[in-house]
Amino acid sequence: MSELELLFLSNDDVESLGISLTEVMDAIETGLIAHGQHKVIMPSKSHLVLDFPNKLFNVLKGYVEPVNAAGVKVIGDFHDNYQRNLPSEFALVTLYDPETGIPFAIVDGTLNTWMRTGAVTALGAKYLADKNSRVLGHIGARGTSWYNVRMLDQIFDFEEIRVTSRRPESRERFADVLSSELGKKIRVMDNTEDTVNDADIIIDASRLLEHQILVADKDVKPGAHLQAYGAVLSVERTLPFSVDKFVVDDWSQCKISPYGQFADLVQKGELRDEHVYADVGEIAAGQKSGRESDTERSLFWHKGFAVSDIMLGMLAVEKARERGIGTKLTYFSRPRDM
Repeated sequence: MSELELLFLSNDDVESLGISLTEVMDAIETGLIAHGQHKVIMPSKSHLVLDFPNKLFNVLKGYVEPVNAAGVKVIGDFHDNYQRNLPSEFALVTLYDPETGIPFAIVDGTLNTWMRTGAVTALGAKYLADKNSRVLGHIGARGTSWYNVRMLDQIFDFEEIRVTSRRPESRERFADVLSSELGKKIRVMDNTEDTVNDADIIIDASRLLEHQILVADKDVKPGAHLQAYGAVLSVERTLPFSVDKFVVDDWSQCKISPYGQFADLVQKGELRDEHVYADVGEIAAGQKSGRESDTERSLFWHKGFAVSDIMLGMLAVEKARERGIGTKLTYFSRPRDM
């Protein structure tokens, strides 16, 4: 008999790998470039909705040529998990050999989701924000927010970072931990208007259950860059039309997936092809220009896609193999003559 083995990497395993912010951003940028060069296969994510937007599963799948791997991620998004002292998101990524279809790894997707979302957020700002941005206004203090702020600050080295969130205890803890880590004070704000007012970069990582305007059109000053990626519309609906550049991660997916920040505008036919400047991968691959003027206002909507999950999953697997980390599981035993 011969055996096929899977490598299982738990959340603790992934954390123990010590993957640096730079390594994460480099891997994600490689994936964005591959997407821009059409070296990926990526159907739209699908959804298993139990009680939108409070309880749902998202299923992301794709193939990425540069790492020659296919993958599927299933991620649960459960808003009330904080009441159980749990993250709102739990995920697993499975990776497959595209030549045989054999699965070769199961990787924790929770930490990977936070890291890859932070990297896409930071890279979007790298391409679209003023390189001299000095003030960050950040809404949200949940999982992805920790990596948003860390990675953005690595690129821009902000003079001022402001943060707010719905729960005071969450934003206070967030600011305390990151102030110490980054060696700079993070200002805790009790409202969104003061958080984003006159900011150079605005990140809306809120987790709303119903529509509420957290960022008004007037709050986005000339030259500012805004990102909003929650499941429910939380910025003024005029913004995709009034900014100078509206960029997405994958417009084909945005047109199909019924959930997300601007999905309602898409489904109603108000937000159309002509309003979208580019997929971010086209900018990463040099096919379209990023920021072009000091006064340019830009908006980046990223829904999250399998390319990033596969890239980061493969980075974790490669590092784990080098260091002998993880658990090998027997997946399949078969006679040699099969």
